[in-house]
Amino acid sequence: MHTTQLNPTTAERLISGLQQIPGNWALTPVTDNKRPYRENWQQETALTRQALIKELQSDKAFGYGIRTGEVSGGILAIDADGHAAEALLQKLALGDLPDTVIFSSGKAGRRQLLYLVTEEYWQIVKTVKLKTGVKGDDGKEQLLEFRWNGLQSVLPPSVHPQTGSYHWVRSPQDISVANCPNWVIELMLNHQQPVAVPQPQIKSVQTTVSARPNLSIFLGRDDRDLVEHGTGDGGRNDAAKKLSLNLIATARRLNELGIDYQGDPRTLYDQFCTNCTPPLGEDVRSEADGWWKNAEAHALRPSLDDDKLQGCYTAWLNKQKGTHSHKRLTVQKSIVSTDNSLLSVPPLTMEMIAKQDSQSIVSVVSGILAENLDDVEESFKLDLLRTELGINQKLFDRIVARERVKLYEVLPEDEMRLKSLIEWRNTKIEWGAILPAPLARDLIHDADILNVDPVVIWQPLISAVASLAGTTINLDMQSHRIPSVLWTVTVLESGGGKSRADSLVVAPLRKMQAEAVQRYKEALEEYKRALKEWEKGGCEGDEPESPALRKYLFEVATIQAVLKRSAENGEHGALWARDEIAGLFNSLGQFSRGEDESLQILLKLWDAAALCVDRISLTDSYFTERTAISLNGGIQPGVFRRIFKDADDSNGLQARMLFAVPQRRKQRYVEGFCQLSDRLPLLYKWMEELPEINVSCSPQAKAYYRKLVEIIGDQIEQTTHAAIRNWMSKLPTQILRIALNLHLLECFYSPNSRDITTLQKDTLERAVKLAQYYRSAFHVLQEKVSNSDEISSILLQIYDRASQTSDGVSVRDIYRPLDSIKSRAKAAGREASAYTHDLFLKLQSMGYGEIVRKGRSVKFVATKIEDLEKSFTTTDNTDNEEKYISNPLDYELINVSDSHCQSLTVSTDNCLLYLEHGEDDVIDKTQIPPPDDSILPIPVEAVDIVLTKPQQVKNHASTPEITKGVRVRVHFPGSKRHGFEGIVTGFKTVHGLLKAIVKLENIEASLRIWECFVPGNDGMRLELVS
Repeated sequence: MHTTQLNPTTAERLISGLQQIPGNWALTPVTDNKRPYRENWQQETALTRQALIKELQSDKAFGYGIRTGEVSGGILAIDADGHAAEALLQKLALGDLPDTVIFSSGKAGRRQLLYLVTEEYWQIVKTVKLKTGVKGDDGKEQLLEFRWNGLQSVLPPSVHPQTGSYHWVRSPQDISVANCPNWVIELMLNHQQPVAVPQPQIKSVQTTVSARPNLSIFLGRDDRDLVEHGTGDGGRNDAAKKLSLNLIATARRLNELGIDYQGDPRTLYDQFCTNCTPPLGEDVRSEADGWWKNAEAHALRPSLDDDKLQGCYTAWLNKQKGTHSHKRLTVQKSIVSTDNSLLSVPPLTMEMIAKQDSQSIVSVVSGILAENLDDVEESFKLDLLRTELGINQKLFDRIVARERVKLYEVLPEDEMRLKSLIEWRNTKIEWGAILPAPLARDLIHDADILNVDPVVIWQPLISAVASLAGTTINLDMQSHRIPSVLWTVTVLESGGGKSRADSLVVAPLRKMQAEAVQRYKEALEEYKRALKEWEKGGCEGDEPESPALRKYLFEVATIQAVLKRSAENGEHGALWARDEIAGLFNSLGQFSRGEDESLQILLKLWDAAALCVDRISLTDSYFTERTAISLNGGIQPGVFRRIFKDADDSNGLQARMLFAVPQRRKQRYVEGFCQLSDRLPLLYKWMEELPEINVSCSPQAKAYYRKLVEIIGDQIEQTTHAAIRNWMSKLPTQILRIALNLHLLECFYSPNSRDITTLQKDTLERAVKLAQYYRSAFHVLQEKVSNSDEISSILLQIYDRASQTSDGVSVRDIYRPLDSIKSRAKAAGREASAYTHDLFLKLQSMGYGEIVRKGRSVKFVATKIEDLEKSFTTTDNTDNEEKYISNPLDYELINVSDSHCQSLTVSTDNCLLYLEHGEDDVIDKTQIPPPDDSILPIPVEAVDIVLTKPQQVKNHASTPEITKGVRVRVHFPGSKRHGFEGIVTGFKTVHGLLKAIVKLENIEASLRIWECFVPGNDGMRLELVS
């Protein structure tokens, strides 16, 4: 007697499997022999999930089945019990088998399909069993069963006595149960009793053959060559990856289709490894096994579709029976009949083909191509077919070319790559998970007002913040310092709203620049007067120092002017903002003289390197130890490749940039006020007042970064695209630069919960999320603007163009601007228009859109992927815990001071340091490092997390006495103005708060006029001088 002991792991797996099954399906527990054991299970009320779980935790239940019929809301199960049953199902369906939930026991040719019967038929349909007359391996006749009331079908992951367990082919999580086809309803109405299907009468086409086809006949020609001959050193890994994926996918699909075969996919793979030169795995231990295990986890679709696989099987059957094209070409999938003769169909012979429609001819051609014959034999068969059919040569060649494109043009690996590219294309930034909540809300609000993607505002904003940090704020990594320099570029068509976003972000900098120019003019006049006095006095004493213009912003400038002003700017940084960044590069002269000195100097600016320029005249020479020039600009997609001509990015210019590819929004008018118009001046002022700070990483952040660098390094080694490799090599540094500026933003918005001198791990994680977006954007950008003839790149460009219009794109819209399509079409022997239509069909079959016909006009309309922005709650995402968030103005204005920089206690804990990642990670999920014991010994003082409302500012005793005309001293530790004295010249009110305007004495002109809030606080205040 067969018995199986249920172990806890199996029970847990079964309970977990319930999560994939809809709650309205009535389930009943079964034994290890697939039989229900509950008395009256067919009539009892459907078990609750809790009751079923108790059964699964007992020693009786080894799985569960769905009770078909009315009790499960009209679920019908079609059970194909072997190859003959599957063939009968295909014959009955005539192609009408909607995609639906499918599962299998894992035995060859066995699968079940679920369909939904509408309620109007519940009382009149009955279970139907059709006999095939063909016995299976167990000696029992194979049946095709349509299960209704009173029956059950065992569901995954229940135990199967022979294969171990059932598995989903298409689970309810992958697809909804489709409505039952009409032909099934009619069949169940017309066959109220089981119908015996007699043996086929035409013996010459019976499927009872003595042998089974070898698995290798179902492979493409290239794969068969790899198995037979292997490949040489340098191409083994790519070939192993491709072949293993296709072998496993082909074997799985054949099992699902009920096509039996002999041979083992691993045996063919091992044959390939042995035939390689040198044999794969011989030089690197377990190398061959590694590719095979990867394929077991990721294989999706075989290179041949279902029609081609069936064509291969049909061709093999014909060869076994000795039938050739001269005598008979059978293209039907199976020959079955019932007692009412509805299913009896004669075989299709060569003499009858001429009477059939064009689809029959196409099927025969497809079958020949799918046989993967050598060139001579394939040409012979095709020519023989054309001669006997009497078809025009040109027409026949078009049929062959089209079927060849359908068969070989888009392989499974191409589909997988396209899927990744489209997912990357649709990557969106979750602003609430990255930015302080007030900033995230303002950013999204203003983006709606300006009718742009929020990233269009973010790009100039993060560069502006970086420029204000200058050289005074750096991230200290011990061995080197990370500068606050970011180069951001937005790739957007003209009219996309970039200029509006730039104006919002840059306007406060322009105002600061105008004020700096005014101060400079005043200082210059004073310098001239002082110089005259000095000269009149016989040049005694020190010569007066000439003033320097503080530069916040460059717009239209030459590289020489930028270098000169940067040297004069001292420790300050500046933003070089160009609405069209192409103008910046044109100003370098690089396109008239090629690679020149100006470009090399520009590249050095990204590293914040020292600047030493010598001219003939010493007065024209200059030197500065460090520079801090951040860049921001826009570029149109069509201009991109003209500017970045080197597709491999040999000089690393693209690698230094963070590209954003925003989603273009439909034109609309929105009324409202941009919140950042009030916020940014406060932020910029706070940044301007910060003293010199060296920010260090917390121990947790260092450990996280160490793992991050290793993982990115592994990804670089796996990347073959030169430009992407170069970009990835600078990604670790880019992440630190982004993190530094995110840290400054967090300190501004949450001054009492952040220590400005320490960068925490959670901030670094948020920087990684941004890097994930930038990585996806750069990858997709390379595909969209490249001239690559990779089929996945072409399909992406078609989908991208179609996504930009609700009406879709025509064939002509696609092939005219894309030379790559024309070249591939020519190579395939197809007209460019016909080839483009073939690709439309492929995209439609992959679910990326649909073909719409209006008369002779054909358009491809892309499926829109909706992206619903998440609503924001009062959660400050910089701390990842819900807490009080006051109006930013409550403390932004008061704390525009050095009090932001005071060391505050930062909450940490000693939990395991996990690397956490989102769904679209830069770091592949398969490479997420587990908790590492080596991280644990890092000594970190554990303190309780305390996140409270920002403390109210304490009034200093002297501040109430400050009036116009009094003498005051600046208390601002860390600031250049600290300790200097001056006179209060007046007051002004900003957002309801009072500011004193002080003219300082004995200080450089650029620092002379200062505004300070009154009353002050412990970090910044004015003190009366008695």
